[in-house]
Order: sequence, then structure tokens, then C-alpha cells
Amino acid sequence: MADIWQPGFHSTAPFRSLRPWVDQLTGPDWPNLEQLNTLAERQLLINANGLPVRFATQTQRCGQHDYEAGILLGGHVPTRSENWHDLLNALCWLSLPKTKLTLNAVQCLAIDPLRPQRGPLSDAATLFDESGLVIAGPEASLAQALREKRWQDAFVRKRAAWANMTVIVVGHAILEKLLSPWPGITAKCTFIDLPANPCLETVDAALAKHWLDPATQQSAIEKPADLFPMPVLGVPGWWAANEDPVYYDNSNVFRT
Repeated sequence: MADIWQPGFHSTAPFRSLRPWVDQLTGPDWPNLEQLNTLAERQLLINANGLPVRFATQTQRCGQHDYEAGILLGGHVPTRSENWHDLLNALCWLSLPKTKLTLNAVQCLAIDPLRPQRGPLSDAATLFDESGLVIAGPEASLAQALREKRWQDAFVRKRAAWANMTVIVVGHAILEKLLSPWPGITAKCTFIDLPANPCLETVDAALAKHWLDPATQQSAIEKPADLFPMPVLGVPGWWAANEDPVYYDNSNVFRT
């Protein structure tokens, strides 16, 4: 059964990074693959092998290795029609092309099709691809407070520091949840030290290098525990209720 379309879904703050592409999708209903691929062609969207990335109708279920290998070897991203999860994935490819191609490459490098076990790097890349969020800017102490779950420090005492940061939801599963938001939505996060208010393109390039440095072929993330959890709707300006400091006292959401 098709998902229900929500026009104007991208008007809220967590979807800000997707707006330039959503605004190009014309019509009152679901965009089709042709529209998405037109945007991919305009952007010269490619994978880690330099092949054009295109969104293709998903005809059958496939495992993680087959899914990721198909993107790397053929450039085809399986995409279901009228499906939020897959549409948001396509929009993340368009808005964060370097990050997405790198996460795909990392997963393909980390997955051995002959072994049933998944490795920690593959788990981390998959987790970030689905549920990731990046905080980029000069406020390293803010990120440390988040890592240590010092919520009042991070969100109340250091609130002014958020004005210097760019926050981008990378995980399309988190974006899907944010279509009907609730306070407990929690992303797996990483911090990148950049000058104040870096633009989307700068964050994309830095985040891709964070996951796979071309010079060393090493990742700054080695395992899921390297990603720290954060309730997404704690970000200032992303949820009206968090203007009141008492919001962060809810230990069911902001756990210690």
C-alpha cells in the first residue's frame, strides 16, 4: 500500500538541506522516478566508481550486500514508488552526494559476501546512513557535552553556540520519522570541526572524508559506538517546546 503524500513536508527545519531539490519536484503528488533522475542527471550524480547514479524501480527484495554492491557496480539505487523511506533516500543522494557515495563504498569494502557476520565498520556505516546526523562547526566543547550526555550544558548553557553550527540529518530513516515528529526521535551523530556556519557543500565534502580519507583509505569512524546519540528535537529551533529549558529535564528522552 502506498504511503500518504504530505505536500510541504520540507517546510520544517530538519528538512532544510533537502529544500533546493524538493522545490524542483513539480506537481501536487508523489514525484516519479523520471523526475528524480532528471535531478540526478542535472547534478551529474555519480557513485564511487564514477558511474552515473540513477534511481531504478525496485522489483524484488535484496540483502544489504546485494543492495550496496548494485549501487557501486551499476549505479542503480533500488527505489519503491510512493514510498517515503526511498524518496527521502533519493533526496539525501541529491543533497549529500559525496557522503552518500562514500558510505556506499565503505559498506562495500566492509561487507564480505562469503561471511555471514557483519563487521563493526559496516554496522556503523549502515547505522549512519539510516539514522545519522552531522553537527559541523567550530564548537567542539558543544559536541563533547553531547557525547557526555550533559544535556543542560549542551542545549541550555551553550545554546548560543548552536548559532555557529550547521546541523544536517543524513539518515533517511530519521527524516521519515520526522514526518510525524515526537520528542524521542534519536539520531546517531558525529561532529566535524569546521569554520562557523559551513555550507551544505562544505559539510558534504568534509563528512565524506570523515568516513573515508582518500589519502589513507581510513575512516574516522570504526564502530557504532563512535557515534553518539542525540534526541533530534533538542536542536534549538527544531521544536517549539525546547525553548523552555525544562524540556531537557525529561529523562525519558534525555537519558543519562
